[in-house]
Amino acid sequence: MMMNTNATRSIVLLLSCLVAATNGYFQKSAGKKAAPKNSVLTQEAVEVYGAKYSYGRSPRQESVWDSVSRFGVPTTDIDGTKVLRKTESSGKRITDKTEADVAAAFNKLAAIYGEERAIDMVKIFPICMSFDPASFAGSFDVWTEVFGEEESKDMVSRNPGLLAVKPKDAGKNTDNTMAFSYIVAATRPIGILGPIGIGSLLSIPVIEGTTGIAIKAPFFEALHSVF
Repeated sequence: MMMNTNATRSIVLLLSCLVAATNGYFQKSAGKKAAPKNSVLTQEAVEVYGAKYSYGRSPRQESVWDSVSRFGVPTTDIDGTKVLRKTESSGKRITDKTEADVAAAFNKLAAIYGEERAIDMVKIFPICMSFDPASFAGSFDVWTEVFGEEESKDMVSRNPGLLAVKPKDAGKNTDNTMAFSYIVAATRPIGILGPIGIGSLLSIPVIEGTTGIAIKAPFFEALHSVF
């Protein structure tokens, strides 16, 4: 009788171990299956960014301009302690992102602007994926209060560089923010001459104030008729 009892206990213990091991296996499998996969457009954004700024690049080497910028800066404190000064531009670049970083940034962008708009912005301005995605929603909320939701989406789609704007600055000079989104979109096809043209247009308020001739208003009326 004692032998049968011991055998029964052994069998029960063995079955308990098997059940525990089986549950653990299926829980791990369920966890793996629950992990979200990137959408097709998220993966495309990762590939577009990687084609422009390769993943896993070597750290940035200090350039001659870094040395010049520190020329004359003391290397020791007043008590003689050595001061270590590392420039912001040395080492890691702003574009040194991982695939996971870019995927996360794109998903935040897509949640606000929609996947189709988001991928278009990445295609025309890949570096926007290196901006702080924590600012995307806050800045958009500020612009929405000023321009409305669709107008704000259109504005940032024309000029994805606005994704670099922090929420605390989004409400400043909003007339020019909207106006220059049209200029950026209009000058994009002409490549490097675009920024030169934008630089010239920045002087328009000065010209108008000096001459009394309205230049900006008619220009933007023409742009509105095109876009």
